[in-house]
Amino acid sequence: MAQLSIDLRRRLVAVCESHLGGSHAATAALFGVDEATVQRVLQRYRETGDVLYKRIGNQRRPVIDLTWLREHLAADPEARLVDRIAAWKARGGKRVSVGAMWLAVRACGWAYRDGRWAPDGGSARRCG
Repeated sequence: MAQLSIDLRRRLVAVCESHLGGSHAATAALFGVDEATVQRVLQRYRETGDVLYKRIGNQRRPVIDLTWLREHLAADPEARLVDRIAAWKARGGKRVSVGAMWLAVRACGWAYRDGRWAPDGGSARRCG
């Protein structure tokens, strides 16, 4: 099913807020959409203050504190990714995937070479 345009969603909310459309059923008939669509758009508007589309998939990517990770890398360079994930979770953060930790370690300027993690010579991007 195709999504409604943002413009149409905003017009729908404007009509409902101004009470010109009457009931949800009358507003739905006015715009040629289902009554449930009117309710969903209004609920989104009440929750977020806008009618933008809901992001499908992972709602929020876990964020790893890169300052903490740099300290952890310096303190224990031989630790495996799963050990770093466990340390991050024990620190009070959420559990992250191996891929997320891999990317975070790479963002700190470390590379996986010859079966171990080591500081990269500058080819990895540096994060502040």
